Amino acid sequence: MKSTSVAATVFGMAIAIVATATLSHAQSTNQPSNLSSNDGKATFGAWGVETRYISKSVKPGDDFFTYVNEGWIKSTKIPEGYWDFGQTSILAAETDQHVSDIVHSAAKVAAPKGDPRQQIGDLYSSFMDVDGIEKRGLSPIQRDLDSILAIKTHEDVGRWMADPRSSSLVAINVFPDAGNTKRWLVHLDQSNLAQPILGLPRREYYGRMDGSFPADRTAYKEYIALQFRQAGIDQPTRRANDVLALETKLASLQWNLEQLRDRKANYHLLSSKELVAYAPGFPWEAFLEARRVGKVHQVVLGTDTAVQAQVKVFRETPVDQWSSYLAFHWIQNQIDLLPSIFRTASFDFYGKRLSGQKEQGSRDRQAVAFASGRMAQVVGKLYVERYFPAENRKRATELFEYLRRAFRESLAAATWMDEKTRAEAQSKLNAFRFKIGYPSKWRDYSHISIRQGDLVGNARRLLEADWSYTRSLLNGREREVWYESPQVVDASFSVLFNSVELPAAFLQPPFFDPNADPAVNFGSIGAIIGHEMGHGFDDQGAHFDGEGRMRNWWTEDSRIHFRDRTNALVSQYSAFAPIAGLHLNGQLTLGENIGDLTGVSLAYRAYQLYLRDHPSVRGIVLDGFTDGQRFFLSWGQTWRYIAPDSAIRYIIENGYHSPAPYRVNGVVRNIDAWYEAFGITQDQKLYLPPSERVRLW
Repeated sequence: MKSTSVAATVFGMAIAIVATATLSHAQSTNQPSNLSSNDGKATFGAWGVETRYISKSVKPGDDFFTYVNEGWIKSTKIPEGYWDFGQTSILAAETDQHVSDIVHSAAKVAAPKGDPRQQIGDLYSSFMDVDGIEKRGLSPIQRDLDSILAIKTHEDVGRWMADPRSSSLVAINVFPDAGNTKRWLVHLDQSNLAQPILGLPRREYYGRMDGSFPADRTAYKEYIALQFRQAGIDQPTRRANDVLALETKLASLQWNLEQLRDRKANYHLLSSKELVAYAPGFPWEAFLEARRVGKVHQVVLGTDTAVQAQVKVFRETPVDQWSSYLAFHWIQNQIDLLPSIFRTASFDFYGKRLSGQKEQGSRDRQAVAFASGRMAQVVGKLYVERYFPAENRKRATELFEYLRRAFRESLAAATWMDEKTRAEAQSKLNAFRFKIGYPSKWRDYSHISIRQGDLVGNARRLLEADWSYTRSLLNGREREVWYESPQVVDASFSVLFNSVELPAAFLQPPFFDPNADPAVNFGSIGAIIGHEMGHGFDDQGAHFDGEGRMRNWWTEDSRIHFRDRTNALVSQYSAFAPIAGLHLNGQLTLGENIGDLTGVSLAYRAYQLYLRDHPSVRGIVLDGFTDGQRFFLSWGQTWRYIAPDSAIRYIIENGYHSPAPYRVNGVVRNIDAWYEAFGITQDQKLYLPPSERVRLW
C-alpha cells in the first residue's frame, strides 16, 4: 500500500486466485444477495479458488501461504520486464490493455477540440511523434535551461523551484487541515514523487558504503555529467560533482521511514510569518507567490526539522550550484519528452543499472501510460463506461455494509476498550465514507489545449491545470477528492476524509468475482476493504476522529491496552526472517500489519453475518472445502506472489508492507477461526497459543 499525507493504500509492490461447483444457493434464499451470481462460471476455478495449486505436502499450519500457492509458485516465472510478479501484476496488465484500447481508439477518431477523445488521442499522438521530437531536439526546453543557468539570486532559485516541472527543496500540496478538516491548507514537506528532491532512489544511496552503493554514486555522477554534455552545458564534470555533493547533504538531513509515517510529528501548523522565522533563509514569499498561493495565512509544515535543516543548506550553497541542480533535474523530470539520446542515457542508468531491466518498454506502451497518467480522470471516465458494470458498484456497496456491521460488532465485543473510547470509535465507524469505483463528479479537462506535435507544451499545460485544480481546493468546498483514478489496481484510506477509496479496476476477478462463491469474495476484496477500514484504527489512524480531525479520543486505559496488543504484533513480525540475517521491521510495518489483521478478522465476521442472512448457503462443502476453509484459501490466494531475494530485501528495507508470504502467515495465525477451519495443532510451525494471539478488532 502506498502511503501519503492523506492516504494509505493496500499494495506497494506487484502482487492470482482459486476451484468446482456452481453456487446457485445464494439466489434461492428469501433474502436476495448481490454478492454472488449464478449467471456464469467463476473466473478462477469453478467457484473462485484454483484448488489445483494447493500443496499436497505442505501442512496449512506450517506455511499457509505455500500450502495455498505452491503449485502456482512452482509453475510461474517472473515475466520479462517485471521485478516481482503476483496477482496485481496480472490484473494491472489486463487493465492496462483495456486502457490501451481506449487510448488507441481515441487516436483513430476525428473528434472536436476539447472532446475527451480529441485530447486523449492528440496527447498520445504527440508522445508517439518520435521524428518530430528528434527534430526539435532540446528547443522546447532550451529557453528554460538558459534562464536557469543564468540565475543570479537565491530568490530566483526559489521561484524556479515553485514550477511544477522543477525539483524543489520543499514539496507543496493542498490537503484538509488535520486540526480542522472543514478547511484546506497548503502543506509543505521534504518529499514529493512529482517533484523529487533527490536523483537517486532514496537517501541511503548517498551515504552507505556497502554493496553497490559507492559504485552507484559514481555512476550517477557520470550520468549527470553525460546529460550536461549532451545538452551542451559547460563544465559538465564540475557541475555533476556539485549536484551529487549538494544532494548528499540534503539526503543526510531527511527524515527516515519511521519518522515519515508518524502523522503527529508531521503536523506543524504555522502562520506565514512563523514559517519564515522557523526556517529562515529560504525565499518563502517568492516561492509561494510563484506557486500562486502567496496570500495564504497559515501552512502545515511536515518533516519540519528536515525542512529547517535543508533551508540552512539552501542559503549556504552558492547560486551557481543550485542552477546546476535545477538544470539537471529540469532535464530529468521531463526525460520522456526529450530526444532519444537523453532517454537512452536515463534508461541505461535508472533502468538497467539501478532496476536491472534489460529493455525499455515500447514507445507505444509509454505513450498509453503517459496519456492515462496525465489525463487520469478523462481516461478513467471512458474506462468506467466501457468496462465497469453498474452492478459491480451495487455489490461492492453491499460488501461495505457487511464490513461496517462486522466492525460495529467487533467494537462492541472488544472487552479491552472502555465505554467512553468505544463510543468514540463507534462514532468514527458510523461516519466512514465509502468511495466506490469512480467519482460522483468528474473533473473537466475540456478547457485544456492539447495539440499534436507539442508534447512538452501539452505536458506543461496539464501540470498547470492540475495545480490550478489543487489550488482551488483552498476554497474548502470540495469534499470528494479522489487520489486514485478508476483504472488503478489499488485501494486506499484517507484519515482526513475518514473514507475508503476503491477504484473500479480493483472490482474484478480475482479480487471480486460476481460468479464466485461468496466466501471467496469476502476472503479477498472483503478483507481488502476491511484492511482499509482498519487503517482508520491503526496506530496512526487512531489519532484521528470521525471528522478526520487529529485529536486524542482515547482514554489512557484503552490506549495502554491497544499499545500492548500492537507491541505484541510488532514482536511477532520482527521475528520473521525471510533472508538469513534480515528480519522484518515490525515497527515500520505495523500500520499495514494492523490493516491486514483487521481486514481478515472483519471480513470473516462479515461473512458469518452474510451466512446468518442467507442460511441456505451455510455448511455447503465445495471440492471438500468448508465455507471457513474457502474463506481463508481466498485470502492466501490474494497474495500469490514470486520475487527474487533482491526484491524481498528492498521491500523489507524500504517499505511499509511485509512481503506477501507474511501478509498471509502473519495474519491467519492470530485468528481462532483459521485454527478451527484447518484443525491446526500445536506441533505445526505457525501455531500460537490462544493467549499469544493478537486480537484487536
